[in-house]
Amino acid sequence: MPERRYRIVVCRGPDCGDRRDSASVHAALTRAVAEAGLGAACELDWQSCFGRCSQGPNVLVREVVAAPIRRGLADLPPRLGGGPRAATALYNRVSPVHAAEIVASHIGRGAVVRHLIEPLVVAPPAAPPPRPAEPTAPEVREDVKVP
Repeated sequence: MPERRYRIVVCRGPDCGDRRDSASVHAALTRAVAEAGLGAACELDWQSCFGRCSQGPNVLVREVVAAPIRRGLADLPPRLGGGPRAATALYNRVSPVHAAEIVASHIGRGAVVRHLIEPLVVAPPAAPPPRPAEPTAPEVREDVKVP
């Protein structure tokens, strides 16, 4: 079985990079990969933004698959004859202390670190503004006499 390869991409957008110091996360991941002896299996890179700024710093760990991944409505798992699966995860609110865990679990064993993944929160659609009241004709009272 060929060795698994991974690409680790750290966000460096204005929120993740400038405000939340993603450079320290990148440095910690670089150290963790080297300490685990997995440098030959990993490529570290930067991304300008993942679009999840409120959940940053964000780190994408993507398995690089040698064989093309078949996609389709009825894609089968590999044990049933389907193509290879890529172990991919977008980790959120990553700090340098998470680097060793991500490298040991995801890169070392191919297991996604689920507690570092937050669901994308989509705001419900805004309620439409209230409709203005329909103008009504003035009420005509016949019991009122005008002098």
